[in-house]
Amino acid sequence: MSNLTASRVVQNLARVCRVAAWLLVALVAAGAVLPAGPRSLLLGVNNLVSGLVPEAVSGLLVFVTPFGGAFRGDFAILAVILLLVDWALCRLAAAIRRPR
Repeated sequence: MSNLTASRVVQNLARVCRVAAWLLVALVAAGAVLPAGPRSLLLGVNNLVSGLVPEAVSGLLVFVTPFGGAFRGDFAILAVILLLVDWALCRLAAAIRRPR
């Protein structure tokens, strides 16, 4: 595999991590501020994501908000981790692409 191909594969992995992180951020925000009616539509998504969260952080930093929702700290932590992985993969892609 050439350096350019390897770099593109790593860049695509970084994009997947970035998109997943921003979707988690949107889910955290929606769960925290939406009224009860629309928020009930998110229950299936919340259950799906909860199954993907590592047990070490599952249920960590979950707070009730003044809007009647809940701030999901475990989802927020996972989003930050995904953004850090995205950053590291972008650095790796640049290093692979750089001639020696």
